[in-house]
Amino acid sequence: MRITQTTSVLSLAIGLGACAGAAASSSSANSSLASPHAAPEASAQPAPSATEATPPKPTPAESADAKPKPAPGSALALLMREHFKEAEQIRHAVVSGKPKDAVQPAAALGSVDIANLPPPWRAAMERMHTAASRVQNSADLSETAAGTADIGVACGSCHESQGGPKVAVGDPPAVGESVVSRMARHAWAMERLWEGLFVPSSAAWKAGAKALQGEPFPPEVLEHGGVYGRTAAKDFKALSSQASLKETPKDRAALYAGLLGTCATCHLATGRGGQ
Repeated sequence: MRITQTTSVLSLAIGLGACAGAAASSSSANSSLASPHAAPEASAQPAPSATEATPPKPTPAESADAKPKPAPGSALALLMREHFKEAEQIRHAVVSGKPKDAVQPAAALGSVDIANLPPPWRAAMERMHTAASRVQNSADLSETAAGTADIGVACGSCHESQGGPKVAVGDPPAVGESVVSRMARHAWAMERLWEGLFVPSSAAWKAGAKALQGEPFPPEVLEHGGVYGRTAAKDFKALSSQASLKETPKDRAALYAGLLGTCATCHLATGRGGQ
């Protein structure tokens, strides 16, 4: 997933992805780990060799950690794609400084009938409903941003336990002096932080945190935003410096929410909100 709005490079791309799956059965795990040789019946028997005593390693398809994914085109696969799209719409609304635009996708995200989902998914979906409700009923931008981060954590908890998407981090855009180049790098970094929450991927989180280091904007950009723009940039820099230190989903979510809020404030102050 990459930022695609090149005119301002201020908002996050809408993308689709499939995720999740049901847990593998313990019976298949047990059979894959069983030794092909019978155990010796008495101590008088010669001891088995090291080769005979070591059970064969399960293949990836047989691994107890392997988790089946929803079949392409199935109802569950389509549901996950819709969830991803709705979460992207919510993030776009927040970073654009338009929390009201997050209400409808949040309502859709929270409307799923949990009873019809596979049992292993239900606890994470309950957390998803709570987070979506927080977005839907938030009183201000910061609350909407916090609910958005909570959605990412809820997604990540299900993916981590049931199997989900994988990401290749790649390299950030080069550091430049222009507004466009700075914002491209910020957008790339924010996308990696989001992957840190919803995949979840520590490698993506750390890459995003590293890309945010340094001065966030050329000074002349902040002149257009006045005190609000300068304050947002100051807060953004302070939060960015702490990103690499956050290890738990809760702490990462709180920092990500703070960054979303400062992005929105700066965009509105400089007249770039919604672009």
